[in-house]
Amino acid sequence: MATLYQFPYRTVAEVSLSSLIKNLVTLRTLSKKEVIPIVKADAYGHGMISVSKALVSRGSCHTLAVATLEEAIELRKKIPYAISIIVLSGYWPHQAEAFVKYRLIPVIHSLNHLKSLQLRKTLPDIHLKVDTGMHRLGILPEELPEAIQLLTKMNIKLSGLATHFAESDKSTSSFTDEQLRLFEEVYRDLQDRKLLHTDAKIHLANSSAILRGKLGSSLSVRPGLSLFGISPNPNLKGSEQLIPILTWKARVVGSKPLKRGDTVGYGRTYRAKRGEKISIVSIGYADGYPRALSNKGSVLLNGKKVAIRGRVSMDLIAVDSTGLDVRDGSSVVLIGSDRRLDISASEVAQWAGTIPYEILCGISSRVPRIYLD
Repeated sequence: MATLYQFPYRTVAEVSLSSLIKNLVTLRTLSKKEVIPIVKADAYGHGMISVSKALVSRGSCHTLAVATLEEAIELRKKIPYAISIIVLSGYWPHQAEAFVKYRLIPVIHSLNHLKSLQLRKTLPDIHLKVDTGMHRLGILPEELPEAIQLLTKMNIKLSGLATHFAESDKSTSSFTDEQLRLFEEVYRDLQDRKLLHTDAKIHLANSSAILRGKLGSSLSVRPGLSLFGISPNPNLKGSEQLIPILTWKARVVGSKPLKRGDTVGYGRTYRAKRGEKISIVSIGYADGYPRALSNKGSVLLNGKKVAIRGRVSMDLIAVDSTGLDVRDGSSVVLIGSDRRLDISASEVAQWAGTIPYEILCGISSRVPRIYLD
């Protein structure tokens, strides 16, 4: 049993870089395509810089993708200029100089942004995003003739072409097939007009599309969640090959007995039905542990799954430790394995009424990330 002296943090997220690389290899094998890892949102809470360095040095990745210019600049300062960095949310015209300076690639997703390039003497490489049905970012099919005119007028050849699937995580989805069909039409049209570089990156498949084999004319794939060992839909073939790379731990800071009728925490929302013991654990919603788990989540303690008692507060939770030999400093697993039991990010998300993306991205900066192997 880990004790206070062996476990120096009040809470910690351990990230296995060897498992990250195994997932990368799995996704390469399944897709048979170049993998463009998505490392936005601090690599889905796993730590953008350390994860990216491992993907480049140990995984031989040549292109990474983030959401924002700020993320891209932070990453560029730690990653060689030979590595391409795609900024998925595009750019504002006033940011153009930064894209050139840091050799960043914006994904252009509107006619207005495309028009703004006419005012620039020096242009970054650009990718074009086509909206095939997500109705979020992207040039709509009816806007393509004008986009083609602008590209032709500016003598721009695209370095990449992309779209995004709306429901590829469903085991069967005719809508995904329709999006693929639309994308293929656009791709062929741009090819025929010679508006794509010969080595342009054609990317549309996210994690679930990779697992479903919905790749179309993709030359590259864009996995996010699956890189970190979690499938958007565990029923998709290949999901069983993914290895979760993050273990989230906290520790017991004290234990006390409860008599029948005693209440626990803010609002006194849990009342003991018998004599019990609770242990107080050093985790709370300020660390990103969801308040929605109040009275319904569980953790692993001494190899047992034990229930949360009362509300999740800012820095602490209480758990049922009745019958367990618990010491101050004992390790508590919030996400991960303890002996033969496991709690996944997906399970925590289900208890909290959300998705694993939100759980992982929500792990706050108060939680140190420790990188293993």
